[in-house]
Amino acid sequence: MTNNTQAAWPEGVIARYITVAGVALADPELAVEVTSFPAACCKGCGEDDAYDRSAAPYNSPRRARQWAQAHAEKCRAMPRPDGAR
Repeated sequence: MTNNTQAAWPEGVIARYITVAGVALADPELAVEVTSFPAACCKGCGEDDAYDRSAAPYNSPRRARQWAQAHAEKCRAMPRPDGAR
C-alpha cells in the first residue's frame, strides 16, 4: 500500500501545478505555486510571472494560473541540493 499523504500547502497558496521534473522525480514540491496575491513562482527554477505582471496594470488569479500551467508544462529544472539558487 502506498502513502498518499501530502504536506499542507504554504499559507496563501491557492493553486499548485507540478512541473515536468516533479513528475519525473515523483516530487510534488517541484511545482509552480500560485498565491492569493495573485502571483506565480516556480519552486524548481525560481522563475515567476513578475515580468508578465509588470506588462499588465494588474494580475488576476486566472492570468497567474495560466502562466503557472504553461510554465509547469515545460520546466525541467531541479533545485540545487544545497538549497541555493
